[in-house]
Amino acid sequence: MKKALALLLVLSACSATPDPRPLSIPEAERLALVRFSNYTTGTSGFTASVPSPGGKLVLDGRVDFVNHLGYAGMRTDGRDDQFSRGLVQWNLGRMAFAMNPSTKPVDPIPVVDWQIRDLRERGSELDGALRLLVNLGSDRPENPQLLLQSSARWLRSDRIGETAVDIFEGPKKDNADARLRYWLDQDGKLRRLEAKLGNQEELAVFDFTGSGDPVKVIPPLAS
Repeated sequence: MKKALALLLVLSACSATPDPRPLSIPEAERLALVRFSNYTTGTSGFTASVPSPGGKLVLDGRVDFVNHLGYAGMRTDGRDDQFSRGLVQWNLGRMAFAMNPSTKPVDPIPVVDWQIRDLRERGSELDGALRLLVNLGSDRPENPQLLLQSSARWLRSDRIGETAVDIFEGPKKDNADARLRYWLDQDGKLRRLEAKLGNQEELAVFDFTGSGDPVKVIPPLAS
């Protein structure tokens, strides 16, 4: 009986999920390179699932980390009317939307009547997602020492398909309820990002699918 109990305790300990912990020095250096690594990539393909009050928004497109510019096809999950899908292009401050039956970015970009507006600082899960994407590139690494001193932490190891990743939670920002979660491969490439946007309990998920074609800016966003 004692042997069986001891074996059960050993098996339970082996199968237990490790607790989140502070970053090691190599992990802080890896996390510090994320935005710089994106910048050196230039343009990346991505897919995204963004919960919103009107339904889950699904995006499939490209983001230019150098010029802070994105272009994607967008649809509302569970809907199939003409108003539930279209093309969206955006930069750090504005977005343009055009109704289109495609759920992927159309190239060359069609000459259509784009609706232009400023990105909202708050109150829109879509705007928060778009703003987050074009802010993921930087021409220099972050300071790993500051990350070591912050609340950033390692959460767990996982896999995306055949790729082994570590999941890190970034530092908690002031007045923020949740932090970004970075899924990094062994080379430090960002494979997935999770974020809590607006009042949604479900996390928005962004998957990065490798180098993409350059994004040509439409005239309304060029000025």
